[in-house]
Amino acid sequence: MAAVMLTTGVLVSLGGADAFADVLEDIPLSGDENTDQDGEQNLDCGNSARLVRLNVAERMQRQRVCVDDDGHTRRHSGDAGAQAAGNTTLGPQVNTAQTGKQNLNCGNSADLMTVNVLGEMNWDTTCVASGHGAPGGDDGAYTAGARTQGGTSVGPQINTAQTGRQNLYCGNNNDTVTVNALGTIRKFTTCTAADQAYPGSGNTHRGRATAAAGDVVGPETNTAQNGRQNQTCGTPGTNVEIPLGETKHEARCTAVHG
Repeated sequence: MAAVMLTTGVLVSLGGADAFADVLEDIPLSGDENTDQDGEQNLDCGNSARLVRLNVAERMQRQRVCVDDDGHTRRHSGDAGAQAAGNTTLGPQVNTAQTGKQNLNCGNSADLMTVNVLGEMNWDTTCVASGHGAPGGDDGAYTAGARTQGGTSVGPQINTAQTGRQNLYCGNNNDTVTVNALGTIRKFTTCTAADQAYPGSGNTHRGRATAAAGDVVGPETNTAQNGRQNQTCGTPGTNVEIPLGETKHEARCTAVHG
């Protein structure tokens, strides 16, 4: 922690704000993100997993808008369903497996270290999935299981497996250390899943969701959700914050089944 504060003091004394606005942005210090998706309207959007994020006397504006209107998303998945396996990495790690319909994994943060000095950081993530089912379209539908396996990492790790319908995992914070010196950090996350299924549509048979832990030096969050309208939103995690400025987190999750 003393090293972090020493680094902060050196950067402030150097001045020249433009030269030091997230000077590490172009250096490959990001963590490892593994995502497997299979089904309809699975959104994985606006998540962050960096080793170090640095902002000095600059205004950082990051906006992510993901909208899926009755579309299909598939990535890396085979007949066995969605499976995301972690790796060995120096830094944070995010492993996400989603299968089924309207699974939203948005606006989550697993940065190892954030230093904001005399600056402003605004993150705004919006995820919207809207579906309109056909009469009897869900009859006999079967959703395979979703499995995520954590890896080995130095830093925070998030392992999330979601299967079924309308599982929301949004706006969760698993950062390790945040130093906000006389600056402003705002993180707003909005997730909405609306499924206007016709009356008489059949039940969906859901597979199992499994989230297995990895080997981590730092905080770890393992989440498995199975079914309809499961929401894990806005959890603060085990972050160590030095709030010498304004830090605000806001998460809104809404699941509507007509």
